[in-house]
Amino acid sequence: AVPAVRVRHLPLCSFIAALFLMLIRVSGLRYLTVTIGGLASSWIYLRYFQIRDSGRGDFSDALSLASFFPESAQPHVIKYSSAVSSVVDGMLQKRQASKTVDLKTFSANVNIITDPVSERRRQLALQALNERLQKTDDVDWPSSDSEPEATPATDEIV
Repeated sequence: AVPAVRVRHLPLCSFIAALFLMLIRVSGLRYLTVTIGGLASSWIYLRYFQIRDSGRGDFSDALSLASFFPESAQPHVIKYSSAVSSVVDGMLQKRQASKTVDLKTFSANVNIITDPVSERRRQLALQALNERLQKTDDVDWPSSDSEPEATPATDEIV
């Protein structure tokens, strides 16, 4: 029986193939280095830089580096991916800190891009609020100029 190969096994398969080709001297260390660099750079792009509707990158657990490898290899991959994550996070924090702007001296036309789901929710909330306000406008509220009506005082506690 041939074992089923899933898409999540492809990064490990390509690494093993590059390692095997290097060991039997068909290819050199350069091919293994390019394979590892390609895997790492594509994961870094997808994790941190890919432009999506919800912003940049995908920080879900489904896109962790370890999730691209079989369960048996994940503990080993987690060791290295956490090191890469901390380096990239540090680089991104420095990059974001250099992009800070003093808003008191900055003025520009800014188009805020929102995702369609939150825009739809905002529109529904505004519509519900407008309906409630129209209902309260129909109520005959007592004016502040009129005298308050006297209520009969009772000594009984109900």
